[in-house]
Amino acid sequence: MPLFGSMTHPATNPAPGLEALRPVVGKWHTEGQQLEGPFGPASSFVAVEIFEWLEGGHFLVHRLDGKLGQRPAACIEIFGLNGAGELFAQTYYNDGNTNTWRLEAEGHALVLSGSWSKDSGPTYRLRYTATVVDEGNTLEGKWEHSLDGESWSTFMESRATKAQPLPNASVGG
Repeated sequence: MPLFGSMTHPATNPAPGLEALRPVVGKWHTEGQQLEGPFGPASSFVAVEIFEWLEGGHFLVHRLDGKLGQRPAACIEIFGLNGAGELFAQTYYNDGNTNTWRLEAEGHALVLSGSWSKDSGPTYRLRYTATVVDEGNTLEGKWEHSLDGESWSTFMESRATKAQPLPNASVGG
């Protein structure tokens, strides 16, 4: 048994107000494409993502490990409710950046929104829409940017497939 017990709590139920996050819990294999634009050149994107409840169900922890083109792409993200009872995500990226996102549940989709500035360039409004499809086994994702909050352009699309648990089987027996 590990020193501090199991770090995963897949059976934890979400605290009130966090039920909309339940469909993303699990391990996902993600592939996508960044389009040429203000966030860089056209590049493929691959990652493994894990979403799991922190014991108690008040926070959902997301870990992403992957590559954007040849560059490492990684983050740790915490989803929860802020003091006003609104859904949020706080993200910590492998390049040292951090960001706080607003999160809304819209039908079968989760929408992250916030602002982002790259180097000394303009500040963009960003939104990411993750739509749950295929009976909860697929997440279709779309990242968009806008300078004015009115006109939006897609800069990345992705598709994540939920990893299915292995069947209980005895090896050699």
